[in-house]
Amino acid sequence: MRKRTLTGIILLLVLVPIVTVELFYELFVFTMTLFVIRAAYEMIRMYGTHKRFGNITKIGIILLTLATFFSVAGVVTMTGETQNPLEAKDLLNITIPLLTLFLFSFLVLFKDFNGEDAGKALTIVNYVGLGAASIVILRSLGVRFIVYLFLISMLTDTFAYLIGVRFGKHKMVPDISPKKSWEGAIGGTIVATLIASTFALFYGFWFVPGTFVGDIFNATGERSLLDNFSSLGESAPLWAQGIVLFVVTLGASIFAQVGDLVASKLKRTYGIKDFGHILPGHGGLLDRFDSILFVAMFLTAVFFLIHDLYPAIIV
Repeated sequence: MRKRTLTGIILLLVLVPIVTVELFYELFVFTMTLFVIRAAYEMIRMYGTHKRFGNITKIGIILLTLATFFSVAGVVTMTGETQNPLEAKDLLNITIPLLTLFLFSFLVLFKDFNGEDAGKALTIVNYVGLGAASIVILRSLGVRFIVYLFLISMLTDTFAYLIGVRFGKHKMVPDISPKKSWEGAIGGTIVATLIASTFALFYGFWFVPGTFVGDIFNATGERSLLDNFSSLGESAPLWAQGIVLFVVTLGASIFAQVGDLVASKLKRTYGIKDFGHILPGHGGLLDRFDSILFVAMFLTAVFFLIHDLYPAIIV
């Protein structure tokens, strides 16, 4: 437990400035690129417990995962320039079909690559590539979105554990994760939804521009999570924004637990305890960020939908 706690503290000290300080945005993208490479490798390693991929196949899968990450995140355009992810969505109509074609071409290019391997590779590309891209997209939309993401994931995980240990009596999915209970899952979701929704609704109250913390997390002076992003945040009454944010947060918290269970199911299926050993006390990167990837994908899809349905009045 001491090793796990120390690793967690070091991660926070390293990641908080990289994620939140605008000056470090390029470093953040570079860090996420390294994350994609390592996370894809961890999944390849997991699948290798049943059947190993060839070295060239491994490189191909990692490159396709990186290509998906870069294109979906809107980090670069076809001209090589950085682009707002809200404006880069049309490019996906080109890149995603092409990347899928390249992946299925492995069936012809590599003799030992079969249909089951294609499904595994597609899982890696989507799970890691799309998940990491979603994190970058949320960061590109503003610091408040990435803080909201991590808040939901951390609160859900922490309180599901604490409440489950104290009150858990009914096992949720014992064949996947024997220690998880319905009491813990429901309690974690309730606490995370209430706190994270309040954070999102009163964002400007917690981080007031002109203060040290406010200038870091809310330099542009947004009042709520949706302010200056959607007309909901600019013209809708506070109670209406509260309903929207409550529903979004509730869904995100549920997906946080689904993401954790998906990772557990994969590890149990392939007979491994952890995805890797890069984080002492935690395992691999995917062991630490499994639920965050799911929450990020859910939030990105929802916020894109909100932005399309209720475009910002003030840009």
